[in-house]
Amino acid sequence: MKLQTDDGPRYSLGIGSSSDDAVGSRRKFTRRFVEGIGKLAGNAKGDRREIIGKKTRGLVIRLSEVTEVYGNYGRRPTADSR
Repeated sequence: MKLQTDDGPRYSLGIGSSSDDAVGSRRKFTRRFVEGIGKLAGNAKGDRREIIGKKTRGLVIRLSEVTEVYGNYGRRPTADSR
């Protein structure tokens, strides 16, 4: 005598007896999710570099402006300048 699986309620809901489809879709979802997180993390790194670059450029420009305005102010006189 061969035993039969009891898939009655599953079939009435339109759900097949194979779990391969569910596992496959979970794997696909997981792969897409991980790829998406990787892209987000990569973009965050790029954004951070861009922000740091802009801030550094701005700081260099401001420092050069300050040195132009103040010139030699605060520097110790050398023997030649006396």
